[in-house]
Amino acid sequence: MKHGLPFWAILLALIFSALALALIGAVSPALAQAGDGQAARYGAAIYAEFCQACHGPHGEAIAEGPAFQAIEFDAATARDVIAQGRDSAPGDGVAMPAYAQAAGGPLSEARLDQVIAYMATWETGDVPPLPAPNLHPKVEQVPDYFGDVQRGAALYATSCYGCHGAEGRGRVPPNFPGFAYNRETFRQVVSAGAGGPTMPGFGPEAGGPLSASDLEDLETYVASWSIEPPKAAPSPEGWSTFLVILGVLAVLAVGGYYGGGFSLSSAFGSENDSVVDDSGEQP
Repeated sequence: MKHGLPFWAILLALIFSALALALIGAVSPALAQAGDGQAARYGAAIYAEFCQACHGPHGEAIAEGPAFQAIEFDAATARDVIAQGRDSAPGDGVAMPAYAQAAGGPLSEARLDQVIAYMATWETGDVPPLPAPNLHPKVEQVPDYFGDVQRGAALYATSCYGCHGAEGRGRVPPNFPGFAYNRETFRQVVSAGAGGPTMPGFGPEAGGPLSASDLEDLETYVASWSIEPPKAAPSPEGWSTFLVILGVLAVLAVGGYYGGGFSLSSAFGSENDSVVDDSGEQP
């Protein structure tokens, strides 16, 4: 016998969803006015998502290629560089795209302020930790692929998510585009670059930070996107669980607003132990 979702359950679901959206809308201006300490912690999540792929956790060199060299924080110029992009060495084949929404990037003015607050802590020494990757594969194994899909998910979070979004759906074209996985070309493009200045080669031959083992794990995770996990049939008890989850999401909306493919629990500890949604795009 089939059990349809009763009217009261639909009504409660709509109420909880509206509450979650209201909380998200209310928290955005508040975070923009947060104190330096809290702004830096949110900035750590933004930096982890968008910056550490090339600049490491603290702006250190992470590989030999020109895109992965050490950077120095200059309070007078850093915000403009991130907002408008920069080609620091014309002719080396790499350039940093503009990240400000006004320049076609994914970051609002408030988020730019927060990432600058995080980078400023490099000089004070009171540096908040970067949040941990929070992407979870839908399956444990991928047929005909031999990498570690869990490790590949973490590599995608730290090296790819900022520009290409969840499951390669993209952020803001053309500099933050989506992509369709192609087994014939994927490894070559990631290793050697896409041929444009904003997508450097991440493989060792191009002076990038990813090893051959890293590339195998990364490709295994990306290949897992096309695999549908088994779906459990809904039950009356399942709807109750569904409503509880909606309520929890509404409560966590404030703490889980930033970070995309990262968990804020490691950045905020027990003070704000929330998990960031790993499936949606940045608002």
